[in-house]
Amino acid sequence: MNTQVKSLITGQVFQNRKEAKLIMGHSNYNKALRKGEMAFVTTPSPIDIIY
Repeated sequence: MNTQVKSLITGQVFQNRKEAKLIMGHSNYNKALRKGEMAFVTTPSPIDIIY
């Protein structure tokens, strides 16, 4: 599964949580997460087996 992080305010999509923290800054990321302004998007990767 591929998990991406999306900012609901700016619409910016990050490949993972670490990238989001590096670009936004740790404190801004944590504030946005607490306020519910971040969404975790999980999509199946091409090698996943879906039943």
